[in-house]
Amino acid sequence: MIRFIFIFSSRLLTFTIQTHRPGVRYKSMKVKDVVKEAVVVSENDTFADALKALTTQPTNTLLVTDDHGKLVGEVTVADLLDAMIPDTLDGSEVMEHFKDDDAFVASIEVARSIPVSEFMSQDFSSLNMEDDFLAIVSTAIAHQQVRIPVVDEHNHPVGIISRQGLKQILNNFMKAS
Repeated sequence: MIRFIFIFSSRLLTFTIQTHRPGVRYKSMKVKDVVKEAVVVSENDTFADALKALTTQPTNTLLVTDDHGKLVGEVTVADLLDAMIPDTLDGSEVMEHFKDDDAFVASIEVARSIPVSEFMSQDFSSLNMEDDFLAIVSTAIAHQQVRIPVVDEHNHPVGIISRQGLKQILNNFMKAS
C-alpha cells in the first residue's frame, strides 16, 4: 500500500493506492500503454505556426523543442491567448483593451509573428516510456498536470499522456477495485 500526501493551496490531499490485489497487475501498466503521439513545434516557430498546428492536429497541447530537438516547453490555447495581451496591461485593462472586434484582430496581428519561445509554458514535468502508473498519477497530481509530455533518454519528445490517458488509468483502477 502506498500513501500519497500533497498540499495544494493550504489544502491537504491524501490518497492511498492498494498496490497488490489478487489478479490485478497495477505495476505492469506503463506510460507506453496510454501515451499518444505528440504534436511538436520549434521554439523558433511563430504564434501563427502554433495556432495552425493546434487547429489542424488532434491535440490541445503542443510540445516545443529547441534546435537540438530537446523538449523545452509546451503551448496550449491559454498560452496563445496570453500572448495576445500586451505586457503592460492587467486585470480590467485587458477587458478594456479587447472592447471590440477591431482591437481583438489587431492583437492577433501583433501576436502573429511572436516566436513560440516568448509565450510557451516552461513549468511542466515529463515522463519516459518505461515509467509506471504511479509515476503518471503522482506527476499529474503533484504538478496539477492533465497532459504530461513523454520523452526519450535524450529529452526528445516521443509522445504525450492526454486527459484521455489519465481517464483510462482511473477507469482501469475503478474496474479493478
